Amino acid sequence: MGTHQTFLQFEAVLGHCEQRVTGGSLSAAMEYGREMEFFDAHNSLLPSGQLLAQIILPTIEATTAYSGTQ
Repeated sequence: MGTHQTFLQFEAVLGHCEQRVTGGSLSAAMEYGREMEFFDAHNSLLPSGQLLAQIILPTIEATTAYSGTQ
């Protein structure tokens, strides 16, 4: 997997976590992601995080294509 795709997956999962925490801080989102086992201690995606990214990304790409902001 390319570096760009890895970054997009990380950002998608982090965005998901950010929506789930109160206050929306990045540190709280990362902590939530670790608790949910999306990220490891080195902030890399774990298999569950990669799976979540695969679920989220097609939705994001489809939304972007329809909004014309691609």
